[in-house]
Amino acid sequence: MARKKIVVARKPLKIKKTRKITEEHKEKLKARLAKMRANRKPAEYKNLNKYVLALPDEDRYSFKTVKEWIKESKIQASAFAATSRNKSATPQEKQKASNAADNKKAYVRMCEHYLKHGDWVSMFSGKNEEHKVVPKVVAMAYYPDGTPKRNVGFWYPDIEMVWTNDMDEQDYAYLREDVSSNASASEPTAITDKQFYSST
Repeated sequence: MARKKIVVARKPLKIKKTRKITEEHKEKLKARLAKMRANRKPAEYKNLNKYVLALPDEDRYSFKTVKEWIKESKIQASAFAATSRNKSATPQEKQKASNAADNKKAYVRMCEHYLKHGDWVSMFSGKNEEHKVVPKVVAMAYYPDGTPKRNVGFWYPDIEMVWTNDMDEQDYAYLREDVSSNASASEPTAITDKQFYSST
């Protein structure tokens, strides 16, 4: 038995006519839109940290700057993800691109954490993570003998500088108020190439 061919009648497409607006009506619409924009309240950003919002736009870690970093990182993460799915790429290239995409996504999360809490937790900053961040110590830790614990690359408030590999704790002990105020007469009173002792 032969099948019958069913013909479905299609309705013709309706073409929407554009409304003709006079110049006078255009001017009224523009004035109305400008009035609405003027009455619009500024964004409150309740979910953002007040410290971050208070920074001027020229600051390196301002809200405007970090938003640009997030936008650029999302674009780069998308490009790396596309490369990792490319069929013509080698497995090594796909893995490398996948890792780079994951790193960019992590950087975006760190930037968003900063905007929300005001604490920069990444070791790098910038649009392409080109700036190394120097961590600032806010609570000192000490050994049992009273010597401060130090990590290279951290800024310490007692000496007001970044600790490096070349620094020795004894050479910088005089900068700490607690050591300099309690120094005894038998201890060195000046740190130079030669050790001087007080006569009293």
